Amino acid sequence: MIEAWWPKHPPIYDIHKSYADNLRHGPRFNFTIPKRERPPQDEWSSFLGHNVASKVGVPAGPLLDSKWTHLASELGYDIITYKTIRSQKHASHPLPNCHYVDIHNPLNPKQLPSQTTILTQEPKRLSELSITNSFGMPSQDQKVLQEDLPLAIKHVMPGQVLVVSITGTPSAHTSFIEDFKNIALFAKDCGAPIVEANFSCPNVVSKEGSLFLDPKQTFEVASALTRALNGIPLILKFGVFPNKELMREVFIAAAKAKVHAISGINTISMEVKTKDNQPALGPNRLKSGICGSAIFPIALSFMEDAVSINQQEKLNLTLIGVGGVMKPGDIDTFLEKGADCVQSATGMMWDPLLALRYHSIHKKNKSL
Repeated sequence: MIEAWWPKHPPIYDIHKSYADNLRHGPRFNFTIPKRERPPQDEWSSFLGHNVASKVGVPAGPLLDSKWTHLASELGYDIITYKTIRSQKHASHPLPNCHYVDIHNPLNPKQLPSQTTILTQEPKRLSELSITNSFGMPSQDQKVLQEDLPLAIKHVMPGQVLVVSITGTPSAHTSFIEDFKNIALFAKDCGAPIVEANFSCPNVVSKEGSLFLDPKQTFEVASALTRALNGIPLILKFGVFPNKELMREVFIAAAKAKVHAISGINTISMEVKTKDNQPALGPNRLKSGICGSAIFPIALSFMEDAVSINQQEKLNLTLIGVGGVMKPGDIDTFLEKGADCVQSATGMMWDPLLALRYHSIHKKNKSL
């Protein structure tokens, strides 16, 4: 039996250091990786035209460059997403970027609190671990990415696939759609087998963070991307919708734009304060994304609605479950709800052995 990594070992991303430090010196992992007995190829699954050994992966966020994606590959994550890239170098928000938050119980999708406070001590169990994160979608420049992305693609094993996450950057010189299209073409030229467009980051203040809430813009931007990618599968990353009616409109718009898959959810935006009621991330970042175990019910609710809409409207979209996946059983729960595959971000950072633990349990159950 493979034990959970945390709390005996620290998370592979050091939340007390800057994004640049983690990019330069991480991931923080020095451990003999348990052997994985991979299933025979006739038991592999199809994911957007690629055969994968399992339906388990990592979403955009934790895998900062090819060192990180290579580790994820070795750790048994088979659908691996490279951290969101932009058309130009973009700095991370300054420290602090992450805090443990005082949310020990799963959030109710119908009664979300408007704010939370940070914890001064680490939680004791993965089932109680939730954090706030605020990075602002940083990106390396294209000269670095031109060398690193092909390395990340090269290092995945048979039965695995790399997804490259992208976002557009509004500027005075290039339209938002044109910039989004340019970075899609860049990812394509670097050899990306699959591209994911992030339409839903809660840690930016400009339009790239809320694109998924507008059906018309979703269609226009996604159409430009699918035309540019010319057959390379496109995933759209969505957040939580205020109602199912809007969600249905946006899903239909995405399908009409010839999008192949939807990933959801992103983090939950919430005001985060210190114990003395001050902004935890400073006066310019009153809100930030909540992730970890607390958002699992909200992510499941999103998936239930996504499956329902996908079936009712006959959209034929591949659905990727993300949000609050902290233990092997959470993966099974997502799959039982109808997700085509499942990815873990916070869970993977605090328990990098999560995928291997999942594979080990399923192999054991299969042999009984």
